[in-house]
Amino acid sequence: MSIEIIPINGKSQYFDYDDFEKSVKETVGKKCSDAKIFLFNNFPVSVSVETNIDLIIVIAIEDKKGNFYIPKSNSEGKAVYFHNQIIPLKFITQFQDDTITNDNGQIVVNEEYIDYSTEINSIRFGLINYLSNKCGMNKQGLFIQPMIFIKSKNEFIQNNYLIAETFDFKSIHKYFTQNSADIFIAYKDWKSEFGYQTTINKDIERITEQASKDSEIGYLTKKKVERIGKQLSNSRTIYEELNKHLVIVSGKAGTGKSSELLLLTMKCISNGQNTLYLTYNKLLIFDIAKTVKSYVNAKLKSSEISGEKPGEASVLTLHAFFYRLSKSLGVLHVLNEVRIEKLLATLKERMRKVYDIVKVEIAKNTNIDDIKAIIQNNNNLDIGSKEVGIDFLNFLKKKNATTSNDLDKASVDFFNHKKSIVGNIGANEVFLADYYGVLENTLLQIQNPEQFYDKYNIENKHELLDVAIGLNEKYVGEKDGKKTITEKGFVEFKNRRVGGHRRKRTLFIDEAQDCHRLEKEILISIYGSNNVVVANGGKEQLIRHVELCNWEVSQAKKLEVKKHYTRNKSYRVKKTVVDFCNYVAKRFQIDLNLEPLESEDEGELLFDFRLNHNENEVTEIFNHLKLKGEVNGCSPYETLLVLLESNSQRENTTGLNESNRETAIINEYGNIEDASLLRRGTWKYIETLESNDFMFWDGTVDDKSQLIVPSPNESRVIYYESCRGLEAWTVACFALDKFFSQKREDPDAEKYLIEDIFLNQNCLSPL
Repeated sequence: MSIEIIPINGKSQYFDYDDFEKSVKETVGKKCSDAKIFLFNNFPVSVSVETNIDLIIVIAIEDKKGNFYIPKSNSEGKAVYFHNQIIPLKFITQFQDDTITNDNGQIVVNEEYIDYSTEINSIRFGLINYLSNKCGMNKQGLFIQPMIFIKSKNEFIQNNYLIAETFDFKSIHKYFTQNSADIFIAYKDWKSEFGYQTTINKDIERITEQASKDSEIGYLTKKKVERIGKQLSNSRTIYEELNKHLVIVSGKAGTGKSSELLLLTMKCISNGQNTLYLTYNKLLIFDIAKTVKSYVNAKLKSSEISGEKPGEASVLTLHAFFYRLSKSLGVLHVLNEVRIEKLLATLKERMRKVYDIVKVEIAKNTNIDDIKAIIQNNNNLDIGSKEVGIDFLNFLKKKNATTSNDLDKASVDFFNHKKSIVGNIGANEVFLADYYGVLENTLLQIQNPEQFYDKYNIENKHELLDVAIGLNEKYVGEKDGKKTITEKGFVEFKNRRVGGHRRKRTLFIDEAQDCHRLEKEILISIYGSNNVVVANGGKEQLIRHVELCNWEVSQAKKLEVKKHYTRNKSYRVKKTVVDFCNYVAKRFQIDLNLEPLESEDEGELLFDFRLNHNENEVTEIFNHLKLKGEVNGCSPYETLLVLLESNSQRENTTGLNESNRETAIINEYGNIEDASLLRRGTWKYIETLESNDFMFWDGTVDDKSQLIVPSPNESRVIYYESCRGLEAWTVACFALDKFFSQKREDPDAEKYLIEDIFLNQNCLSPL
């Protein structure tokens, strides 16, 4: 046997494979003769919308006598044996000529924080779900820690970050020795002798096969990527204007505004520039991410000889962007301070009671389960304190802190862990309930941090903000024996955090007509108007707000703007559908005048007036639609898109459509509005169709944060409200009449286009 190094999907351009193999033998090979290292180059599937995975390293050591690799010792001086690791990597080379320093755990490049925590968490979540949902691996046994490798002459290591000049196994070994991990088991099923000899090979083979399938693109995506490649090869005036002026692309719905933004994004990526693409529709984010990944895959294949590196491409919803921004600046925590402080005070009180008991008991008996029983049966503790006690003991067990000497540090770690969690919960609630208040205060902190500092008494918020956002000691002062935050330090912290978001990126904003004034001002304040490109529709395309966002003015000053207008040609629909849209628009005196996509196939529009369908009828219809997509070379993802009306076409289960509880939100005008949290069931036809070989990606779930990028063999099921910007060969619209009726009767309807004839009930006439 030997140490096997197995490249998959070609070789990475970011390191020398011969040097890597040599460094493996000089480190792992000292005491280990049997190991496997798989190097999966450019993982071809989009598992994260924030970034691509450049390399996945899978390392496994055979568990047998005399064959071992020990990267480090734990706090007690015991050897920590290495078993296996799954490490998805992102290589960052754009800062190699800059000065990079470690500032109290924060990476600083040219006096700006560089934070890839969003990408790290997204890769971790996405890859775990992909390996478990698509490749059959046990989710409970997976532990994945992504790594960001930043090429630099400076060298230091943090959790999830390796900053070094050269990437080889010696640098990885240093990472293992210096990060906080004390367990090196990424997948439990590989740890046994059978797992090493058989399971890992089968799993890698299955991952490779599945990734190959999921990276295949169908007819629509091929045409889109070909169109992008063709247009990129031409010299386009609009691209030459990027980073010189604010660029506005205007046009009617479906006329290619998003396509133009995507085209410009691809050209930036192709030329090694970083991009950030923002829009409101989370489901559209997945579609864009898949297209970008398909293009980057094609680009990497063509650049294998030249070694040119594409730029970074991130795709986010605006809400996700503003949540992360306001949280990173501490705004959410400050606004929710009262709630956080109350919860932490309760935790402190209960921890004091629990700590005293655990300290006495652990000196007599280190069996954690026995101490749990003592806590549970203690009549002097209330239920809340008992829960804290059990939680604390589980924390001790997890950290293997089972002696009196471990107790003090572990109790501090436990409290700080809870402090961080409660900050997250509170921040999320504040963001959802008072979104516009959060925006207003985020803008205030960016533009006038001194005023924000005074308004919220930041000087005395050290305990609150230290764990929440991480404060360097140079930002900290002291007053009356207590730590404080200095104004100068707070301003410097803000500048570094805001600067880190720029990351040399060009910003693209889709559906920008629907932005709020505060959103616009924040984005321009961070990126500068010359680095912003927006797709701007008319008032008939408003969904979120009543007023059109004016992107030509910022801070009451006229901006230097370059405007471009799309033609009325639709890139998404064919002649039959365009004719119908124009007919309806003309009847209601709407200036639409769309032109269809040039194609011999004029498309087909079918109306089914039956009020109910049995399972056999629905299956027959869907089999027909599926066949049409297959004949035209479409993947299931491209073949069929199912649209549902969010208040109907749901399974009629008692109580599912009733409100669970009432809550409130603060709107953009500072008015308090009622908000109901609704429970909905599952679309009633999913189970039947899935039993007939259909696979669905359900975008109607309540918590969309848990959705992963859909695969090519899944058809989407979503609400009408989420379909803006999406496309498919066939779209099945259920309860379309009810959708329009619900929207006209919605209490918010009268806020939109109030003077437009379309909403004037007296002017409506039957078609």
